[in-house]
Amino acid sequence: MRSSRQVPLAERVALTLERHAKELCELTNRRMSADEREAVALAIPILVQLLKGGHGASAAALAIDHLAVDSAANQNAIREAGAIAPLVVLLQAGAGSEAATKAAGAMWSLAYSNDTNRTAIREAGAIAPLVALLQAGAGSEAATIAAGALCNLANSTDTSNRNAICEAGAIVPLVVLLQAGAGSEAATYAAGALQNLAYSNDTNKNAICEAGAIAPLVVLLQAGAGSEAATCAAGALCCLANSTDTNQNAIREAGAIAPLVALLQAGAGSEAATIAAGALCCLADSNDTNKNAIREAGAIAPLVAMLQAGAGSEAATYAASAMWSLADSNDTNRNAIREAGAIAPLVALLQAGAGSEAATDAARALQNLSDIPTCSHAILAALADAATPLDAFPHLQRKLRSVATERLQRTEAGEDAAALEAALAMATAMGTTDEAMTARVHLRLVELRTAATRRARRESVGLNVALPADFTCPITYDKMKDPVVASDGHSYERSAIEEVLRGPHPLSPLTRATLGTALVPNLNLRRRIEEHEAELDRMAEQMAARMAGVAAEAEEKAAAAMAAAKAEAEAAKAEAKAEAEAAMAAMAAAKAEAEAEIEALRQQLKAKKRGRAGEEGEDEDDEEGQRAPKRRASSRRSS
Repeated sequence: MRSSRQVPLAERVALTLERHAKELCELTNRRMSADEREAVALAIPILVQLLKGGHGASAAALAIDHLAVDSAANQNAIREAGAIAPLVVLLQAGAGSEAATKAAGAMWSLAYSNDTNRTAIREAGAIAPLVALLQAGAGSEAATIAAGALCNLANSTDTSNRNAICEAGAIVPLVVLLQAGAGSEAATYAAGALQNLAYSNDTNKNAICEAGAIAPLVVLLQAGAGSEAATCAAGALCCLANSTDTNQNAIREAGAIAPLVALLQAGAGSEAATIAAGALCCLADSNDTNKNAIREAGAIAPLVAMLQAGAGSEAATYAASAMWSLADSNDTNRNAIREAGAIAPLVALLQAGAGSEAATDAARALQNLSDIPTCSHAILAALADAATPLDAFPHLQRKLRSVATERLQRTEAGEDAAALEAALAMATAMGTTDEAMTARVHLRLVELRTAATRRARRESVGLNVALPADFTCPITYDKMKDPVVASDGHSYERSAIEEVLRGPHPLSPLTRATLGTALVPNLNLRRRIEEHEAELDRMAEQMAARMAGVAAEAEEKAAAAMAAAKAEAEAAKAEAKAEAEAAMAAMAAAKAEAEAEIEALRQQLKAKKRGRAGEEGEDEDDEEGQRAPKRRASSRRSS
């Protein structure tokens, strides 16, 4: 072994630097506390010098990686100390170099949530060597870490990094890494990189799809909500589907919808479920085929469950956004969403106000749902129950006020008092009524209740007369109360035909001819209807009076019959009682007679017994000496 004096000075310096680099590296790790990172940060200039010297560069790169983790101050200090350029040089050594691998890791940590560093790394020329490292494949640690570094570099508010990475040819090797499957970190980081590259960049989206990324991304979804690879794949598919019909269809055809719906089952607390909701939202956007496929795959129920997490939850926000897309121009989905119970939690999200993304998306979803009466009525009822103000959502407020007003006008023209009362309550809750309208509706309620009483009276006497056909409005099929003649020569209820005339191209409901705006009151028809009603009321009163008289007469006859029957019953009862008493007396006399006969017989028997007893006593005295029995001799001898 050579002594220290025999070793050349340059070599000794190199060995010393390498030893110091390793010692500094040993002082650091990715789990250091903030205080520990601050203490070791004093060594950053030394570590940068070690990077430049070559000796100990690998250990220095690893130490810089550790110091940059979750510390914006250290990230900036490392950049300002000039570390990025020598790290880029280390990358040039290729995937077989430990130094290149450690340098890629340092780039990863330096680029995390730091746009200034991302830009500096790109400008230093790091992207091309990082892309070159990807070529080593999923079995290479260097390629895996390079994919993670590119993922962070692409996650920038500046599109320059995404464009530069795409232009450097990263997309194809990243897609190749996906083939390693969900168990591979390389595939996970590649999916994350592709997600960031596709974000708001149509050129990159097209390039990623053309490179064949969709199929392996769908395969990664199968790993389930517990897999980071599945979460990143869902995010990538979400970005690829955003505002691109071709990609939306390709993703559906690759079978992505079912596994995305399966991810929703993990609930609002799962990042995978949250991102899957976002992906389904993008897939459903303006794509009727996908909307139906998502509904048929069972997505609506778990999306409704995610709404329950509240406005502070990103999952609820994405779920509300998905409802917005699914309900757009699709009545089947609208009814399915209503039936799944989505309206109440969507209304609850509105409480967070216009500053909440969840509340804004919920308002948009409710606005799409309100395009059909079944949903709009349910929304109005939910708003009335929750007393939710809509001032923060003027578009939804205007839509629902219009719906509430139209419903009130329609029910006011109808014959259902309960429906009119409910419509008035909803219109009042929406603030669409004034004192005059409220008073008018209350008068109409009195009319309807009076009419209901009249109908009940007629029905009670069996006066069920069908309404003449010409008294019925051809639009509402109800009895007209204010008939008017339109330009087609037919009579209609005024409010119903006025609603038709408010349309853009008013056509006759009966002839389909274009209608003029003139309406002439049909006073003759109105009089006939009123006379018909009055006649029915008169007949009902007469029949009721007649029935009341018949009933009273029948009641009197029944009372007389009951009284006669009662008197007859009482007479029969008295007669029966007398007969019973006579029978009892006869029985008592017979009994007394029998007892007398028995007593006489008893006396006769006693007399006979006394006579027989006297005769037997005399005979016994005469024969006593002759019939005395002999004594038996004693069997014992005397002594």
